[in-house]
Amino acid sequence: MDPASTLCPQQWPDGLGEEESLNSGALSLLVPVFNHSRHLPELFRTLETQTRPPQEVIFSDDGSRDGSPELVEAWAAGQPHVRLVRQKQNLGITENSNFLLREAVGDYALTLHSDDCLGQPDALAKMAEVLDRQPGVAMVTAPRQMIDEASNPIRIEKKIMPGIYPRREVLRRILTTEANVIGEPSTVMFRRKALPNGFDPIYRQLWDLKGWLEILQAGDLAVLDSPLVKIREHAGQATRANTKAGRGVAEHLDLFSRLAIESNGILGDLEKSVLLYKLSRTAGRNPGLLTPPVLSRLRQEKRLIGFWRHWGNLCVYRFCKVGIFFAGQK
Repeated sequence: MDPASTLCPQQWPDGLGEEESLNSGALSLLVPVFNHSRHLPELFRTLETQTRPPQEVIFSDDGSRDGSPELVEAWAAGQPHVRLVRQKQNLGITENSNFLLREAVGDYALTLHSDDCLGQPDALAKMAEVLDRQPGVAMVTAPRQMIDEASNPIRIEKKIMPGIYPRREVLRRILTTEANVIGEPSTVMFRRKALPNGFDPIYRQLWDLKGWLEILQAGDLAVLDSPLVKIREHAGQATRANTKAGRGVAEHLDLFSRLAIESNGILGDLEKSVLLYKLSRTAGRNPGLLTPPVLSRLRQEKRLIGFWRHWGNLCVYRFCKVGIFFAGQK
């Protein structure tokens, strides 16, 4: 069974009327660029074939030295809805994405990274149509086709089953898996006004997940069933650099210790104890990344559960793990 099936999405409503479908929002496609001249032509081609083109496409080059801005300028020539901004100094992915959001004027926004590309001609249309027809939905995502440096397909990743999910259910899934089940920025279209202050600049690795949780304060998450975006895996990704430098672990401890406080009423005592145990174990393995605020949050939440109840929950958890292990050996 797919672990995502433990969530209970709302069913898609039937018989959406013609009047609803006429309520089409304007789309801003935002592309932060940094040294991806090799991959930009493929991104351009996938934009040219969209059945629902964006009303504006904004590229923000963050100090590329490989000819990326020149490629964008050449492609944008004669297209008044496409423009390029060259940053005078390197902003980093979070602040560059925030710059693009401040420049955008569309009702909907999608941040397409310059090494990724759209996977189907109707990719933008499918996501935007959900926002058009479902006013209670704040963001839309879909499975992604993972590709390599040469654009060869690797695998399809589906992090959550199709349907519509309220924030509470999404947060529960994030907390129990300690993972971003929504997806990368290139796979998510959202209502621009649902993120008025942009992404949190404190985060360089988990900035997207933090932003998604803020957007979900304004409405539900819709998940489509087919891959709409191609996500590239390669050695030069910022994600890998952040992981190597330890930033990913430090941000994970910080964000999830904050979410642990928010989880009251969402997680049961056992699930909460397991989350705190896993975070404490991660902190123990990376003592140099454990900050006083994180330690304080973990201790506070353990005290709220109660010492004996917390350790009793962990005994149940470890006993169940052992039982599952031996059951799998039969």
